[in-house]
Amino acid sequence: MSLHHTLRTWWHRRRAAPPARVMPLLAGRSLRAVFQPLVDVRSGVIVGHEALARAPLTLPDLTVERMLQAAQEEHCQKNFELACAEQAFELWLAQGPRGQLFVNLSAATLIQLHVSDLGGLLLERMRKHAVPARRVGLDVTDYGLLPDLDLLVAALKPLRAAGVMVALDDFKPSDRGMQAWAKVLPNVVKLAPRWTHNLAAEPQQAKTVESLVRLTRKHDSLLVAKAVESEDTLRAVARLGINWAQGYFLGSPDSTPCSQLNLRARQVLSSVV
Repeated sequence: MSLHHTLRTWWHRRRAAPPARVMPLLAGRSLRAVFQPLVDVRSGVIVGHEALARAPLTLPDLTVERMLQAAQEEHCQKNFELACAEQAFELWLAQGPRGQLFVNLSAATLIQLHVSDLGGLLLERMRKHAVPARRVGLDVTDYGLLPDLDLLVAALKPLRAAGVMVALDDFKPSDRGMQAWAKVLPNVVKLAPRWTHNLAAEPQQAKTVESLVRLTRKHDSLLVAKAVESEDTLRAVARLGINWAQGYFLGSPDSTPCSQLNLRARQVLSSVV
């Protein structure tokens, strides 16, 4: 089959695919949540899970990226993000897992809730599903796009006062990233996947991450390596002293939170630590 024919077939399929729509999913409460474990690198203990949104099983090709794009186009991003968080609250505690539950909310949504006097809405959803605030971690996304980080700090203040952990998600050690760190003073910093990939093979990258490890210790916070997908990467993460890790090598997202680290990852950590 020629490349031209393959591209033409892909294009026709793409054009034939119906546009993603989020509002019907919100109205039908048909969003799903899956949970990926976060692992303490020194002990190998699962310390929590990140909740990830998924489309209904009847729409297997609808990715979270497409859903988020559709939510933005339909002007319901705030409702979409809150619905994802609430679905995670509802399913997670019922299964009795240990540790923290991390949910994703964009900086824009947090600020929108704050300036609309709806800042307590997320805490209300936690109480509704009997999820203690102290067991919730908030992965703040898209903070690098903000013109005024002080608005984000103000939006996070009541959540932190209630006991919610604050994480800067997809952190990049750029000027803007470091400004966000200095302003927000997060409990947790989650490295962008680009800073985990090839960590074992790129000495300069490892030096940068090592400096971030020292910085988190100085500020009494935790550094998380995301997208740990190989044995070599996990070994590098452990040797650099990164606190927590998550990724497919440690555990895939699943509808049921796992309670124990898989054997292959345990063997790697026991040989390093």
